[in-house]
Amino acid sequence: MTTPETDADRALDALSQRLILEYWDFYPTAGSRIGRHQYDGRLPDLSPGSLARRIEQVQISLGQVTALGSHDLSPPGLLSQQLMELFLRREHFSLTEMRPLANNPMRQVGYLNVSGYLQRDYAPLTDRLRSATQVLEQVPDFLEALDGALIQDPGLPVLDMSIESYAGMARFYRVDLGQAAGDSVDGELQSKFDRVREEAAQSIDRFVQRLEQRKLEASPDFAIGSDLYTKMLSSGEGLDVPLAQLLDLGQANLRSNLEQLTEVAQIISPGRPVSEIAADIGRNHPTADALIPETQDMLEEIRQALIDLDVISVPAEDRCRVIETPTYMRYAFAAMDSPGSLETRATESFYYVTPVEADWTPQQQEEWLANFNYDTLRIISVHEVYPGHFVHHLHNRYRGNLPLINQVATSYAFTEGWAHYTEQMILETGYAPDQPTLRFTQLLEALVRNCRYMCSLWMHTQGMTVEDATQYFMDNAYMGELPAQREALRGTFDPGYLNYTLGKLMILKLREDYRREQGADYSLKGFHDRLLSYGAPALPLVRQAMLRDPGISPV
Repeated sequence: MTTPETDADRALDALSQRLILEYWDFYPTAGSRIGRHQYDGRLPDLSPGSLARRIEQVQISLGQVTALGSHDLSPPGLLSQQLMELFLRREHFSLTEMRPLANNPMRQVGYLNVSGYLQRDYAPLTDRLRSATQVLEQVPDFLEALDGALIQDPGLPVLDMSIESYAGMARFYRVDLGQAAGDSVDGELQSKFDRVREEAAQSIDRFVQRLEQRKLEASPDFAIGSDLYTKMLSSGEGLDVPLAQLLDLGQANLRSNLEQLTEVAQIISPGRPVSEIAADIGRNHPTADALIPETQDMLEEIRQALIDLDVISVPAEDRCRVIETPTYMRYAFAAMDSPGSLETRATESFYYVTPVEADWTPQQQEEWLANFNYDTLRIISVHEVYPGHFVHHLHNRYRGNLPLINQVATSYAFTEGWAHYTEQMILETGYAPDQPTLRFTQLLEALVRNCRYMCSLWMHTQGMTVEDATQYFMDNAYMGELPAQREALRGTFDPGYLNYTLGKLMILKLREDYRREQGADYSLKGFHDRLLSYGAPALPLVRQAMLRDPGISPV
């Protein structure tokens, strides 16, 4: 990316800077998490009057962006304008049509997570603890606003997941947050922190009770419907494609992956069921004590293979540290924790791997470690670290000077689509040849994302039930009933989880079209480096920037 070159570019950049500051003023948690710590210690004001003012502000901002015109913008400036406009459209759609405050409590629980103040060492612990305390003090009023805004029936599945999530946040405040804070040097501050986190936990308890009461009159219907679903993709991902076309695309990819899985299973063990092969693979895993060090060693091997294969630049010597998932985050199996794109001090990255618990039975420990079998652990590490999320972060931090809007307005489909794409891509380029169990595992992971894609569309636009979706995951991704049900339930409150597969498919199509246009000048490394040079914008916008002829459809 280049810095603005024309007067129109500079005018757009100044406007974008102002509009993003207005965005952070309304959503201070977003500013804090990206690395602008002047927004620490604040929760957003989601009262009706505040929301009305923000909607009006977004409408005015959209008019200002479009009024600039596009005639005198450079190509990077045009992308920034399109990205700014889409960013505002997405927020306006969320506030005025999708309206998660009115019907989806799950979309707000993340505001309450103050773990970032404690896990990232960007300032003295006393300062970070004080900011966390300030947030906790605001939790009771914040939840009162949420309760007042919840005027539509979210549907029983969404209420059940919300109750579970908010109750978990209360436990997090009471137990894990206290352990994470440790002993502050300021006894008075520590005492206040302990008091307000209990008060905050009690306010969550009351909110959960009110959610429980809503269940008495709730219906099982959670679907957003075809109209909102279409607009969600248009405003969120810049994607204007008929839902019928998306369904056909998803089914074709699912069938392809099922066929390939059958072929690989025959190579591994002819005639044996897929489930038995998967169970055998699961038994080959690190010991509990070796999980962390062996994962760290595995990362070095994958990193060196990336360099040897020369399929993408690894633009820094930075490493992420593999550590046990903090106790207050152990709802996650594994996760990448990179710093915000504007963070200047706490720039270290962590790859969290959740260990077995000391009080588990031997059978429970074995079942957990089976999920970390060497093949699955390798595919997860490709997704999370090399060349997935961590390498994406390195490109954003070290390669070029991204406009602020590119750092703020990130796409779900680009971010997760890229990481999911790398799982397939790295095996296609010669990594770990003659290891069919690794290909088998990669295909199983792809089938889980295929099922998310199909079930999201069917549940929200064609009346599929949670029970039907659970069975679909079991039948097509070879999952057990409990994890299949959890995947289905996620789709009730997160219809956008189709974006893992959708993003991957858009990247694959872009890659093929780019290869065709570049001809003899094409290289896979050149494609990857250029793709990541834009940050993570909506992929249809990236097509317009990368291709001479972007065509009609990005999928």
